[in-house]
Amino acid sequence: MKHVTEAALLIQKARTGLLLDHPFFGTLLFRLQGQERRSIKTMATDGVSLFFNPDFVAGLTQTELRGTLAHEVMHPALQHHTRRGNRSKERWNMACDYAINPLLMDAGLTLPQGVLIDRRFQGMSAEQIYNLIESEENVQQRPGTEDQQGDPRDGAGAGGERNIGDESPDTPGGVGQVLDAPQPEPGTEEQTPEEQARDWKIAVEQAETLAKLAGKAPAGLQRTLDAGTDAAVDWGELLRRLWSETTPADYSWMRPSRRHVWNGLYLPGVIREGVGEVAIAVDCSGSISKRQLGLFEAAARSILEGQRPSRVYVLYFDAVVHRVDTYEAGEPIRLTPVGGGGTRFEPCFEWLDEQGIVPQTMVFLTDLEGSFPREEPMYPVLWASTSKLAAPFGQVIPMAAA
Repeated sequence: MKHVTEAALLIQKARTGLLLDHPFFGTLLFRLQGQERRSIKTMATDGVSLFFNPDFVAGLTQTELRGTLAHEVMHPALQHHTRRGNRSKERWNMACDYAINPLLMDAGLTLPQGVLIDRRFQGMSAEQIYNLIESEENVQQRPGTEDQQGDPRDGAGAGGERNIGDESPDTPGGVGQVLDAPQPEPGTEEQTPEEQARDWKIAVEQAETLAKLAGKAPAGLQRTLDAGTDAAVDWGELLRRLWSETTPADYSWMRPSRRHVWNGLYLPGVIREGVGEVAIAVDCSGSISKRQLGLFEAAARSILEGQRPSRVYVLYFDAVVHRVDTYEAGEPIRLTPVGGGGTRFEPCFEWLDEQGIVPQTMVFLTDLEGSFPREEPMYPVLWASTSKLAAPFGQVIPMAAA
């Protein structure tokens, strides 16, 4: 126990140093209860506890320990512990680290060698970074790893104690992992993840005020916090949900709903036969960045794989339709924009009319700065927009403009 006590004292000393020199991080750190866990290699937090390996703590310098503690507390400060959803735990941890580390370094903190730093991601939310990693890298799983998804309490051990080692993926360059917020035990007064998120939001606002009064607010803090707030509704998931609603569906007793079978109820399941033809219109007026294009391409490819359209038309336009690429069922799409003039949306609808095509869904990637047709088409239209402008018809899906 002597070693554990030494590690706890080192953490206490580092926390005091943060409170004096970096009050934003030091104040928030008091919300986390320290717990030793040798089952993890470094540190981890679920928004309630700060789990640490004493050997890892002992191997850090005091400046590195301060940076690592600030790194950990930024996970719940940015709501990372409540926003993962069904994403891969490993890739989510990497995306969260990329979102946090530049802020810490710009604040003058020191991080251990080998941490994840990529200035391309600076100011972006973890969701944006996650999608970019997925679209830019080979997303095949590394040997010995899995996409760990499911109930955040799957790692519970004997006696109800969570097996933190099972829940904390060993990510390259990771010095502190983010775990899903714990679910409350039935009959207790433990907070739900939603209540945790609310309290952390209040705590962050208070810590930010205190840091500003002390003249020691971290550089770039507001932009990072805003990125996290904007990501509360993930545009990719919203696009997926709205797109799915346009897919023809029916019910069948041949494939009962698995959601209710466990309870002895046999209800018909939803059968989606796959859509017919889909149109994707890419605004090439110069307002769409390569980064946004990559995000949209990854989301569109994922959705199309699930929807199984018979054909996909990709229209590249500005004031006119410059080119149309056609993809048959199962072919992966790749967006290669061409153009650069002003923006008119009418030519896209006109091209479909001229070809006699009535798509199951039409999706625009645009900033919505252009002229619209006078009449709404008979098919659903989704606008994945990088601005806060409105459209006269269809559903607007706000897409981060970073």
